[in-house]
Amino acid sequence: MFGGWKCGKRRRCCAVESESGEGGALPLAEAPAGTRLRVACLGGGRQFCARMASMGIYPGVEMELLCSSGGAPCLVRVHGGTLSLGAGLSRDILVIPEI
Repeated sequence: MFGGWKCGKRRRCCAVESESGEGGALPLAEAPAGTRLRVACLGGGRQFCARMASMGIYPGVEMELLCSSGGAPCLVRVHGGTLSLGAGLSRDILVIPEI
């Protein structure tokens, strides 16, 4: 499950396949509400990556952004559960819109 990660001194966890082309990635806080997204990269350190992984958010996972509004917490649906993420956390999660 976590075999495709590269975590290290760069202070972020990214899926190996998205390392080369993160051009379309945007912060979760800036994504439009009601869209399906794929996590491309986590912008924090190892502790942040571990915390997100414990909630089911890691590079490559699909999620649905239910509600988002600027600096307020956003609601996401991951693995059938709904999570509320603060504005600071949602800025450190880079996502790619699913088409």
